[in-house]
Amino acid sequence: MSKLKKALLVVGNPLRGDDGVAPYLGKLVEEEGLDWKIFYGEDVPENEFNKIREYAPDLVVVADAMTGMNVGRVEVMDLSDERDYMYSTHNIPMPILISYLRGFCKAVLFLGLNVDIINTLEIKEGLSELALKTANRGLDKLKEIEKVFEEKN
Repeated sequence: MSKLKKALLVVGNPLRGDDGVAPYLGKLVEEEGLDWKIFYGEDVPENEFNKIREYAPDLVVVADAMTGMNVGRVEVMDLSDERDYMYSTHNIPMPILISYLRGFCKAVLFLGLNVDIINTLEIKEGLSELALKTANRGLDKLKEIEKVFEEKN
């Protein structure tokens, strides 16, 4: 049995408050020493696609801040059929990015980190206390995803 190659693409701008929750999650994963290759997509995640393709992961999790849902929740979502995705602050809607990744990755999941939109509207560094807790919930969810995929393989 070969080892599962896992990639985490974190999307968000750390200079826009809680929009930086996913890049912070990437740092938590690195600090924990988890066996994930982290790709920091920031505002233009498509810039990381060539690196992800070269890495050739079995699983890619795309993590991004979301608004408009229950603040503080962490959700794994299937965006493959979602055409009205309005949560993204990025130029290309997330379902299109994920669709592209699915063209060369075996499994792609979206991990939504729900934050308060008010904390994403201005230029400011640092995360709110709630976003820090959400990032830690995201870390727990990533460990669950890892366990499920490793049991399947």
